[in-house]
This record gives sequence, C-alpha cells and structure tokens, in this order.
Amino acid sequence: MMLELMKRLRSLEEEVLALREELEENRRAAANIIRLGVVSKADKTTVAVTSGLNKATRIPFFVHCAGRVSHYRRPSVGEQCLLINLGSGDNLNNAVALMGLPSTQYPCPTTEAHEVMTDYGDGMTEFYNLDSGKLTAHYPGGVEWYAPTFKNHGEIVDHTRSMQADRKIYNGHKHSSPETGADTSNPAQQQ
Repeated sequence: MMLELMKRLRSLEEEVLALREELEENRRAAANIIRLGVVSKADKTTVAVTSGLNKATRIPFFVHCAGRVSHYRRPSVGEQCLLINLGSGDNLNNAVALMGLPSTQYPCPTTEAHEVMTDYGDGMTEFYNLDSGKLTAHYPGGVEWYAPTFKNHGEIVDHTRSMQADRKIYNGHKHSSPETGADTSNPAQQQ
C-alpha cells in the first residue's frame, strides 16, 4: 500500500510540474500579447521596434485609414508604439504596431479640450479652436492650391488691405494727362 501511495504521489508531482510549465508558458505568451515599444527604424510600410531586450523587425504599422480614403505618415525613430502580437508566444515578428503614443521626445502639440492641432515640424502647424471655429495655419514653405474652381466665401486680405479695398482704389483712380495736365477718366474696365 505504501508503494502504491508513493507511485500516486510521484504521478501527482509530475502533473503539478507539467501544469507549472504550462502556466509559465501561458504567462510568457500573455506578457507578449501587448507590449510597449520604441521605433528603432522606419521603412515605407514597416518598422523595427525595440521592446525591452526584444527587437521585432518588419512590423507593419497602423494608419488610421487605408481604403478608398487613405492616409500615410511614416513613423519617426524614437516614437513610442503598442505592439499587438497577433501570433502570441515569444515571437514578436507576428505583431502590428499601433503608433501615436505621446512621449517626452514627441509630446502632444496641445492638451486643451477645445483645441485640435497638427504639428508637422519645422514651424508648420494647423490649429483649430472648436469653441470659436477659427483655423490658424502656419505654412512657412508657402501654399499651393490646385483646383479647377475656387470660391472664397470671405474677404481675402494681405498685410496692407483687402482685395475689395484694392478694387475701390483701382476703379476710382485717375491719371493726369502729360500734355494738358487734366485728369483722365476712371478706368473703362472696372474690377
């Protein structure tokens, strides 16, 4: 009877050890399902990400739309991301990188609830105030518009005056005749 009891205890011990190994494997796999990482290299459609001591390469990165409407922004080296491991286990090369986590290197351009801002770098920003409806844009390299038609529903103004004020000046201006000194008539073609 003692021998049977010893065999049974040994069998139970082996089962507990097997369950312990399985539990450790599951814990390790669960720890790799979602990980915080940092981009170490960025290519056209993939990134290399370092997460702790692990490095995952050729990971596709998330863009917020990629269908009929699409958007592209290559991630920056040093940018934080979430790695979602689709294959589970220890191999992070089956992951997808979700970009856009603010960090000390890449902080939020604004944190106000009524402000929406995109900072493109090098002084180029677009800032929209949800309360006032005002859009403020800084384009240090200039702006080019390509459109078959253009409608302006507001006044176009430069640093001196509006286009309407320029029209009034042009339409009302006269010149003096060089021969007689008399004023000429207003321009025949009004603007």
